[in-house]
Amino acid sequence: MRQSPVLHAALAATVLLGACSSEPAKRYFPPQASLQQLQRLPDGQWQAQVRVQNFSTGAVEFRNLALKVQIQDLEWTAVSAMDALKIGPNNAEIYTIAMPFPATTQQVLSERMGKGQSIRYVLNGTIDSIDPGKTYPLTYQGRLNPAPGLDGVYR
Repeated sequence: MRQSPVLHAALAATVLLGACSSEPAKRYFPPQASLQQLQRLPDGQWQAQVRVQNFSTGAVEFRNLALKVQIQDLEWTAVSAMDALKIGPNNAEIYTIAMPFPATTQQVLSERMGKGQSIRYVLNGTIDSIDPGKTYPLTYQGRLNPAPGLDGVYR
């Protein structure tokens, strides 16, 4: 039995049209935040690079990062960033934030830096997403080490 070329063309066009009709669904997953770097500034204050990881299958725009940071079981330090940060799917971006650590925390950071010792930290907080409009909780425990050759930097 012989099939018509017109039938084959119509069938191919239908299959191609069906394949183009929808895109994969975006799946949203909670983000994660961690400290990528702590740096002592020339005035003695500290600055943090907070890495925010987007595990979603679509780009997400985040804003209103609110964190509490604890170094070596010392006092908690509250920090925030209001700027919007758009992060591509399965990607990460950095917020740079001033860290107003109390004097006791600054002293411990400097002492441990001088001895080449690592530090433990805990992050707790939230971050808002614009689409989907959600507030995600953030919790992370990590460790940073003095960066070789970079005075006053933990990574």
